[in-house]
Amino acid sequence: MAKPRLKESPGTNLLISFLIRYPELSSLRYNQATKTLSFTVLLKGEIATERQTEFVEFLDSYHEACQMVDPKFPTRGRVEHTVLDGVTVLVYEQRVEALNIVEVRLLMQLFVEFYGSMIGAEALPLQEEELYAQEEIIESILGAKETWREEKSIVAYRDGGRVFVYNK
Repeated sequence: MAKPRLKESPGTNLLISFLIRYPELSSLRYNQATKTLSFTVLLKGEIATERQTEFVEFLDSYHEACQMVDPKFPTRGRVEHTVLDGVTVLVYEQRVEALNIVEVRLLMQLFVEFYGSMIGAEALPLQEEELYAQEEIIESILGAKETWREEKSIVAYRDGGRVFVYNK
């Protein structure tokens, strides 16, 4: 099994691994006060309100299907689209207690499936085994919520192939 980076806290390791594993993410934010994790995806151009609504309905249909198969599957988190300077910022916020690796995988797949080339992804040149190792770290930390849920608020973002993490 992949080992998290030793000098960072579990929450920091989680955010770093998310950004390494999922190039569609531009940033993540853990909010200690609300105990939520926010995933941010940048979309090229201004997404029309109707298209934004279609995405939320698309997400809802998959969440409902997953809940029919597994009643413990979390309810959909909060979705928000904001247009800034010709770019649409898509934020998905989920409670830490509800978040699991299955929802994360589904969410990342649905981002790509629905928005495709509109996603401003910055992929890191990683081998398949490195991606798998990052996913193992994510799954391990998500499965041990007690090790990071009391973490201070932090934000992580990707810039120029590097990942930066800051305490809020």
